[in-house]
Amino acid sequence: MRARFSSICVVLIWGAGICAAQAPPGESADVEEIFAAALAAFEGENYAEAFFGFRDVYERKPVHVKTTAAYLMAGKSLYRHGDHQAAIDLLEEFTREYSSSRYRDEAERVIAAAWLGQEHTRVNDSAINLGLALPLSRDELALTRSIFSGVQLAVEDYNSRHEPKIRIVFRDTKNSEADARSAANALMNEGVSVIIGPLFSDQVHSAAHTAERQQTVMVAPLATDGQITRGRQYVFQVNATLAERGRYTARQAIDYLNLRDIGIVVEAGNPMSEEMAQGFEEELAARGLTPTFIYQVGPDSDWTRFPSLISSNMLGAAEGIYLAIHRDNEVDASRLIGRAVINLRRRGARPIILGPLAWPSLDLDNYNLSTPIYYTDVYYVNGLSRRVRTFVREYEVANGGAAPDRFAYVGYDVTSMILENLDEGGILPERLLRAPLYEGLGIRIQFGENRRNTEFYFFKHTPNGPQRVR
Repeated sequence: MRARFSSICVVLIWGAGICAAQAPPGESADVEEIFAAALAAFEGENYAEAFFGFRDVYERKPVHVKTTAAYLMAGKSLYRHGDHQAAIDLLEEFTREYSSSRYRDEAERVIAAAWLGQEHTRVNDSAINLGLALPLSRDELALTRSIFSGVQLAVEDYNSRHEPKIRIVFRDTKNSEADARSAANALMNEGVSVIIGPLFSDQVHSAAHTAERQQTVMVAPLATDGQITRGRQYVFQVNATLAERGRYTARQAIDYLNLRDIGIVVEAGNPMSEEMAQGFEEELAARGLTPTFIYQVGPDSDWTRFPSLISSNMLGAAEGIYLAIHRDNEVDASRLIGRAVINLRRRGARPIILGPLAWPSLDLDNYNLSTPIYYTDVYYVNGLSRRVRTFVREYEVANGGAAPDRFAYVGYDVTSMILENLDEGGILPERLLRAPLYEGLGIRIQFGENRRNTEFYFFKHTPNGPQRVR
């Protein structure tokens, strides 16, 4: 197995009480399987994966036959991984909660070894600390695992080529604003150069106050709130806002498709649709253009009727129409778009259709659509790329054969972009602002003046499926 230079440092302090009841019979088999998989990961020296598995077992309530063994093995996993303080914190918690456990003596031996290892690390280690603030709550554990695995592979790739090495310092945000702020404080006390996380907008807002005060760069990988970076110098947002999505689509319409007369259709009362349409309109204004028309649709039936409610002159003048539709149900969105385009054709209009999201269920053959249709998306993986194939192979080896999901790609790309911009062992906000476009494995990153990612991918719908054009 390849050497692992990264390190998890996890503070785990829950103070959960001991329950005398045993796990229901229906959960026993599941617990046994998870414990066995974690043990196999431990024996295979994949200590990060082992820790997550053992933690899943000992966090289950009520207490069951594997609780104390999983607790001990989670501590051993942290110790073997080089996370000495995290191992000490966890196993001291264990000895307090389960003082009569037959594993207590073994836990104390690991604690003593971890103290020695920590002192050795303090004296000899010159690694750069990369902070990671993610939730270890059970509902978010799968998401955190994916992101962490991507981060870890990026760190390993960097460490194989550079000195000094990068160490991952992990803190649990516990999926709450207060704990996210505490996690950020703890990471800064560890001397991290940059923090990746927290995940969700409310927690990023909470932790951002600390980052600004301590002048530590914080990169939010998934948060979408457009206010996260406002008035802040050290907080960056990778998951571009809906307004940025609209702006990007407008730029492609003007620069790539050479359109100048563009109408906008927006869903009245839908804040996400309105935010995308506003971003699109703002980009037109920045280029000295105004929309040919702005039409607000109401209920779904309006998508069928709106072409007949716009004057023939306005409809005929529009070279393109931006349909700012946002639905969680992609099938519904595709159906509405198809009906809208059919009714545009019935009125003799064939504008280029621009969309803010993928419409994977849009069947061009079924609708007999010859109208060009383009859309913007934040995520794209080229399965033929050598870099992607290498990443998939390494990820599967490190994760028991599991394939990477989009969050694993996000973890890898965000970390790689940060490490590319290290400046004498640290990272400065000015450096990120000046950084050129980062072409990742699954996402693109370039921060605009508002410290928000401004880059997407641009696709054209074809009878053979979406084709990336930009």
